[in-house]
Amino acid sequence: MVAAVTMTMTAAPGRTEPTSSAEQLLVRYKKLARESEQSAEAMHNAQIEYDKQRKIARDARARSTQADRVRNDAVRELARYQQTVNVLARAGSKGARVNRLYAVLVSDSPQSLLDQMSGLEVLSRQTAANLRGLTKAKREASSTKDAADRKAADADKAMAKVSKTKGDLQSKQSTLQLQAIQVRTIYESMTGKQLAALRGPRFTFDPRLLPKGTAYTLAAVQSALTRIGDPYVWGATGPDQFDCSGLMVWAYRQVGKTLPRSSQAQMGGGTPVDRSQLEPGDLIIYYPDASHVGMYVGNGYVIHASTFGIPVKVVPVDDAGPYNTARRY
Repeated sequence: MVAAVTMTMTAAPGRTEPTSSAEQLLVRYKKLARESEQSAEAMHNAQIEYDKQRKIARDARARSTQADRVRNDAVRELARYQQTVNVLARAGSKGARVNRLYAVLVSDSPQSLLDQMSGLEVLSRQTAANLRGLTKAKREASSTKDAADRKAADADKAMAKVSKTKGDLQSKQSTLQLQAIQVRTIYESMTGKQLAALRGPRFTFDPRLLPKGTAYTLAAVQSALTRIGDPYVWGATGPDQFDCSGLMVWAYRQVGKTLPRSSQAQMGGGTPVDRSQLEPGDLIIYYPDASHVGMYVGNGYVIHASTFGIPVKVVPVDDAGPYNTARRY
């Protein structure tokens, strides 16, 4: 790729560089930069999904561990009841005095009979209670075993999914790194004229034009405006370098509000706002795939971190890209 760039930029001895080559280089740069931004926002999305799946997996594993503890408790309770019932069963099989007929045969007085019958009644109730306890313990042990097995299976699925998501994230990170190298290489080969064409006209926005008030959205706009001139860096969220969604996250963080990390996720949050109702602080989402975002500052202007080589700047709303939608946080 570097060789191709060098061949594109190197003119034959004694000849000037053709205008078409310069234009083609600029087109190539903008295309690569756009693809890189798409990759960056896709990577942010993958990171969001990975973090979500990792939490699901962690929670599932914790539920599985708790279910195992409940199952082990149920097994111990089952063993305790089983042992008690087994003792009574063995005693009866060896002729122990545990039935009412024996009490009648051996009693020599009404009082003795009543005493023995009372003891047998207690023993009978205890035996019945033990049998009921044994039945319940068996049922609960079976139920908790099934629950533990299900939760363990859920945890295994969650862990497998998070591993797949992590692989997807790593793939997107590698793609972005390669694209970033290509973009930087072309950028470093550009002439001053090409760089000026890339950066476009400079617009100024007077913060005094902001409406008066103490709304946190206005404070977020004021925070964003302090970053004008800071460089664009893929994946950066400040304090002195940003990508498009990173600038939004940083500006709102200054007023104590947490925004989603990617432009797509930012489009999925907040409240939809009609273009005719835009207010300072609203996020404007660009491109059909929602791969770019800026912040409306009022009077038809938006502040955004555009792409590598172009610092954070204020531009007319439609100069930041194809308008998609807007969200208010």
